[in-house]
Amino acid sequence: MKRIASVVAAIVLLMGCATIESKSGGESLKSPDGRTEVTFEVNEKGEALYSVTFASEEIIAPSKLSIATSCGEFDEGLEVVETQRSTFSEVWEPVWGQYAEIANHYNELVVTLQNSDGESIDITLRAFDDGVALRYTLHGEGECDIYGEATEFRMASDCMAHWMAGSDDDAEFNYMHTPLSGITPETMQQSAGRVKDILECGVATPVAMKSPAGNYIALHEAALWSYPGMALAFDAEERTFTTELSGNDDVKSHVELPFSTPWRTIIVGDRVGTLVESSMVLNLNEPCKLEDTSWIKPMKYVGVWWEMHLKVSIWDMEGKYPHSATTENVKKYIDFAAENGFGGVLVEGWNVGWGWGERFDYSRPYPDFDIEDICRYAEARGVELIGHHETYANVSNYDLQMEDAYTFYEALGVNNVKTGYVGSIEGLNHYDREMVDHYNRTVVDGARHKLCIDIHEPIHSTGICRTYPNLMSAEGMRGQEWHAWNAGNCIDHNPTLPFTRNVAGAMDFTPGIFDLRYHNTINKAAATADGSVNTEYDYTFFVNSTLAHQLAQYVVFYSPIQMAADLPENYREHDDALQFIRDVPVDWATTKCLDGEIGDYVVTARKDKYSDDWYVGGITDGERREVSLSLDFLDADRTYRATLYRDGNNASWDTNPTDYIIEQADVTSADTLNIVMAPGGGFAISLKAE
Repeated sequence: MKRIASVVAAIVLLMGCATIESKSGGESLKSPDGRTEVTFEVNEKGEALYSVTFASEEIIAPSKLSIATSCGEFDEGLEVVETQRSTFSEVWEPVWGQYAEIANHYNELVVTLQNSDGESIDITLRAFDDGVALRYTLHGEGECDIYGEATEFRMASDCMAHWMAGSDDDAEFNYMHTPLSGITPETMQQSAGRVKDILECGVATPVAMKSPAGNYIALHEAALWSYPGMALAFDAEERTFTTELSGNDDVKSHVELPFSTPWRTIIVGDRVGTLVESSMVLNLNEPCKLEDTSWIKPMKYVGVWWEMHLKVSIWDMEGKYPHSATTENVKKYIDFAAENGFGGVLVEGWNVGWGWGERFDYSRPYPDFDIEDICRYAEARGVELIGHHETYANVSNYDLQMEDAYTFYEALGVNNVKTGYVGSIEGLNHYDREMVDHYNRTVVDGARHKLCIDIHEPIHSTGICRTYPNLMSAEGMRGQEWHAWNAGNCIDHNPTLPFTRNVAGAMDFTPGIFDLRYHNTINKAAATADGSVNTEYDYTFFVNSTLAHQLAQYVVFYSPIQMAADLPENYREHDDALQFIRDVPVDWATTKCLDGEIGDYVVTARKDKYSDDWYVGGITDGERREVSLSLDFLDADRTYRATLYRDGNNASWDTNPTDYIIEQADVTSADTLNIVMAPGGGFAISLKAE
């Protein structure tokens, strides 16, 4: 990332507390706009505490800060030995993102604490206009073991919470919508849908909340390196979330000193859109470390993927259904991508090893997949092959082959790869320190080979894509594939994601399904290899949305790589609707969340990074909604050609999902559009500057 302006507005170092603004005997730090305030104090027991207010509402009541290490216990008996304050302001340009430029402006307080044994630690607090971040820094040289961290978030009121079960090993649970007092072991099980490595009573992050005063809050973490991922244990009686580090051993992380932990983040604002628009998680990461980023290109792509989930074909060449990743089949997808201006074709099931218990070989294609011929064919048509590395959670096997596999792709001119970690990892959880290191290594090593990475079954995103922008996207939630082989996602799942999972960073949801009730698949009869009819697959499942809702996902869900996930023949049946997917960008100049409520609906507008065009997407849950959409975000004194893709008058997600209407009109910033979203529906608009 190129830093275009870095202006440190003021740096003031203050020793002790003599001139520091005081509040309840502590030290107060305000955001640049003065609306967000964090207060730090040490109580009579020598415990470090912090609290947060926003717009005069208490958000976080006094909460304990504690970490246990082999180089010091920092739980109680602490005293302040030094404080330092500073202000920082810069504007930087991301390689890709929701914005062409990002402002990074905060006030900082660093408090040095000493325990009764004379060992010291820094607690750094930063106050942004859109929230607060804090972390620990261990001093000294040599090595240190971290046993646990007990950072608390004691919520000041019984907020309405939007959450999913916390786990060391899974991020694909249902979201729940309850008051904080409704987070119980019973609702945890409802979220998980099964008993599998969930915390007894806790949540995953990001978790979103709405306070009694109408302020919106999201808890998460940023800059996760050399440390386990976290979930949040919850004490309902105390309304307190406490950091829970992943790991089965007493030592959660072994680190080199000095060492700073990941940031604990509290995004807060008086608009629900703050959660969508915030760049705080990115701002807490280091600037880009790559000198050349010209090879990192956002794109839309298609893939040999959805047909396997529908069992039209299968990943395994030796399986009972037709093999998907054949040279002939992949070339059909390449042709479709080229015809429609899509940049890549993802191919799953191309390499030897598919079948549980087998060892994947990441440099050995199946005999019916001529990868050299396919790469030549794709290049001639202006399309890239997107590689795929599934591991079945056999991480040691992948580690052994990673360098050779990346070299193999680099030699072929492949510079995008989707990785996958389905299953349980032997002796580890997905969020353990060792796995965090592994995931980060795929990104760092990938950069050496000019490989962009899209991780499925990942550690949750924490903004490290600022430092390594070849980390393009990640899964980390129940995506579209869940509709293919069970009852699918709850109807309120999609309007929850922009305010929860997407707050952490780009997400690969795989939008754009047009054959929503699988009529075409049923008509194909999903023939098996011997020509008989597949009677094992239950086609009673279907996608819980309308087609207009699917189009809106390209604006509402953020990722710099977006899949047109359905089969080419299903798009050809609705070529007029496909035009929106052809048109919509994946890299943006600015983003505005115009309206919404977590779990109910959301309306988002984004401006193209490379033109003056705007795009708007809106989605709703199971309720019919009418939105009054002011176009005042458009440039004044300019006319735009608006193309509206909306639900038809008889549309509904469960009975008539493919009823849609396309309308066109010339509009200006003075206009307002009244748009009806059907149950489970939505709308998408392209606004092309004339």
